[in-house]
Amino acid sequence: MEGLYSKLYDKYTKLKTRKDSELDRYNHDQEVKFVNYVSAAEELIEYLRSENVRLQTQIQDLANEVTSIRSDKEGKCVQYQKLLNEETEKTKQLFEEVERLRKLQEEGLSCSTKGGNNENEQLESPGDAYLEPRYTSNDSARKRPCIRHAGAQTDEERVTSYPSGHVELSVGTEIERDSRRGLLSDVDQNIQQGNCCGSIASSGDSMTANCLFQILVEFLVGMKFAFITKTEGLCLSALHQSSGYSFSLTWLSKAAGEEPAELLYHVLSLGTFERVAPEWMREDLIFSTSMCPVFFKRVSLVIGLHL
Repeated sequence: MEGLYSKLYDKYTKLKTRKDSELDRYNHDQEVKFVNYVSAAEELIEYLRSENVRLQTQIQDLANEVTSIRSDKEGKCVQYQKLLNEETEKTKQLFEEVERLRKLQEEGLSCSTKGGNNENEQLESPGDAYLEPRYTSNDSARKRPCIRHAGAQTDEERVTSYPSGHVELSVGTEIERDSRRGLLSDVDQNIQQGNCCGSIASSGDSMTANCLFQILVEFLVGMKFAFITKTEGLCLSALHQSSGYSFSLTWLSKAAGEEPAELLYHVLSLGTFERVAPEWMREDLIFSTSMCPVFFKRVSLVIGLHL
């Protein structure tokens, strides 16, 4: 029995020793893992702290930049408001001065008209008339005489009385301005009609319809058109007068059986759209005739947005 007890005890001792060693090894492994976890956590915490400091610094810099930009914009806004007030005041003063001069001119015309009528009654008998040649700026070779009665003083003349008793007659500035405006409007009308209405007499009634159609299209699109014949094909030149933006559309003909005809867009001048024009307006484009509505819609959007 003692031998059996001795063997059991030895076996128990060995088993206990092995279990203790396994438990120690497991505890050691867990301790190593825990230490690694702690070190990794400390490194992550340190990284997050440094990143937090960096982000706070960046936020502070951005806040300072925003504050600087805001103060700059506020200063510019105050300056622009001051300039606007000055321009408004100048415009108001200019309107007041124009109104004052207009009233003085009306008073002077009324007074000179009364004085001229009295002096004309003394200098000339009623019903006497004389011829005064009048010249126009665009037709100096032709003279148009106009009959003027001594007793009927009009707004076209200004009468100045001198102590010697003679009368000086001068053409009024208002009539000169009206005549100049008439001449300019005639010239402008000829320029606008230009290509399409210049040869109506030689082309017949169909040219009149074409001219009317072109004018209606120009009114719809808000641009002036002109046709130019080039070697590569028929070219349409378009101009937006208020901005100076102009471009050309060249008709690229295709052979029979091929795809539909295409148009070549080429910008001639961006005008006042130089800084705000999108990228597609600056480059040469080739598109089919079916895309014309889309093209003119985009052009109209750009023109309407920046004017």
